[in-house]
Amino acid sequence: AAAKQSAKPNLALSDTVVKMPLAPGVSLDDAAESMKLRANGLNMQLVAELPLSKQVAAITGKNERRATIYQFCDAITARKMLDYSLDFAAYLPCRIALVEDEKGQGFLVMMDLNLLINASKLDPNLKAKAIEVRDGLMNIMKAGANGEL
Repeated sequence: AAAKQSAKPNLALSDTVVKMPLAPGVSLDDAAESMKLRANGLNMQLVAELPLSKQVAAITGKNERRATIYQFCDAITARKMLDYSLDFAAYLPCRIALVEDEKGQGFLVMMDLNLLINASKLDPNLKAKAIEVRDGLMNIMKAGANGEL
């Protein structure tokens, strides 16, 4: 089927994400390591790490501000979401971006999963699992933002 054309959304892009600055003294590398460790402790798999800034630097030959996308997955819940609706495939796996702004400040950014959870008419058990994943990702982001090793 062709992509659906829709009217201009009522939400600003910034209203669709959760964004956390890294705490003072927390390096980008510390944040990345903290997220990986916390995810492991929560039994969420790091299934991909996409070094976007390194890829751009390789093409342009210029230093780039850090932009790395980390993809985490709770495979059992992901399978249940796909069984419910194939449309969830567009949102899997869950992503947290580690980005550096033009001033050198690091941020962690991910989609606001509340929008997805609330827009879907999930049965109570599946909604509870989706909330667990959301809470786990928020836990991972907080660990990264605070450099909690």
